[in-house]
Amino acid sequence: MDRREARKYEVFCGVDVGKSSNYVVALDRDGDEPLVSRAVGQAEAELREALAEAASHGVALVVVDQPGSFGRLTVAVARDMGLDVAQIPPKRFRQVAETYGEGKSDAKDAFIIADAARSTPRNVELLEGRGDALVAIRVVTSCRDDAVRERTRTYNRLHDLINQACPPLERLFSGQRLHGELATRIFARYGGPHGLRRAGRARASSWAGSLKWHRSDGPAKMAEVFDAIESQTVDMPGTDAIEAQVRRLAARALELESVEMELNAELERLSALVPEVALLRSVPGIGAVYGATIAAEVGDVSRFDGPGRLASYAGVAPVREESGISVSRRRRRKGGNRRLKNAVIRSSECSVMLGGPARDYYDRKRAEGKSHRQAIRSLARRRIDLVYALLRDGTTYDPSTARV
Repeated sequence: MDRREARKYEVFCGVDVGKSSNYVVALDRDGDEPLVSRAVGQAEAELREALAEAASHGVALVVVDQPGSFGRLTVAVARDMGLDVAQIPPKRFRQVAETYGEGKSDAKDAFIIADAARSTPRNVELLEGRGDALVAIRVVTSCRDDAVRERTRTYNRLHDLINQACPPLERLFSGQRLHGELATRIFARYGGPHGLRRAGRARASSWAGSLKWHRSDGPAKMAEVFDAIESQTVDMPGTDAIEAQVRRLAARALELESVEMELNAELERLSALVPEVALLRSVPGIGAVYGATIAAEVGDVSRFDGPGRLASYAGVAPVREESGISVSRRRRRKGGNRRLKNAVIRSSECSVMLGGPARDYYDRKRAEGKSHRQAIRSLARRRIDLVYALLRDGTTYDPSTARV
């Protein structure tokens, strides 16, 4: 929030939220003597009374340290009263609190929140439509998942068709090499060996070099393409029909790549409205997409009794099976929230590639004889404990104390 926006408020009400009680401190624009300073129970009537007293002194802004979990009631009551609500992110709060000297109490924390809102408004962020943003994130991530799945099927079909027309060309673009923007555009324009030969090496090379970002590698890649098709002297049956489908599918793959980029940008925008995403993104391996997905699917973390319940909901808690007194084993859970499960597992895979505690834990599991998938699932279960703690406490990831 900038200073110009903060000038419309005459009272800054800081609320240090807690599980059973909150502490409210209200300051006017200039004075250091609190207009309101008292503990308030986690009850609508008490919160409404304290906020009404603060608002009686002028246009009020209510600022909380964590809008999720224990702060949800405060946010809901303030909005029902027509008051604007903002939050000071946990990381910024710790930085600001250090400038106020040693000592910690609920009253001091509430004072710091209120004072930071009026003196350094850039440290607070208005909460605008968090609930709507969570719903929108679920819609966008669902559409993104559909686009990614369709894109994967499209590329698989492309590999098959290109191999039917010219195996050496498919080998040149085997695996993820077909997924590059240049490779896909080549097939969207030319289709395969017949289309490339009709264009000719010189013309196709000139076209590839005219593409933005491919002035140097475009002609070089096109030379490899012509070397591949010229290594096959026989003409495969149905090549013209195959190339027509290749052009169509490649164009669709480019379209789906564009759709994913647009949806990713929308998730970035929506994530700014959900403070929990910032907490999750402090964890290695969790970016905008996985952070938004986890925050949206978990919702209010206080609805889970503990990390074990959340792990079961996510489908990453192993199921224990027993038979009589002699057989006991654990098997992979098949149910759970699939979107949440996928985000946790994929982010765990990313964290392993980044190294650090997650990689150390993964290596230990592999040394114990677990397969790659088993080790990743074990890491995902451990990561759920971390996600639960961050959302419950409203804190960011601390690498100095983290185990994963």
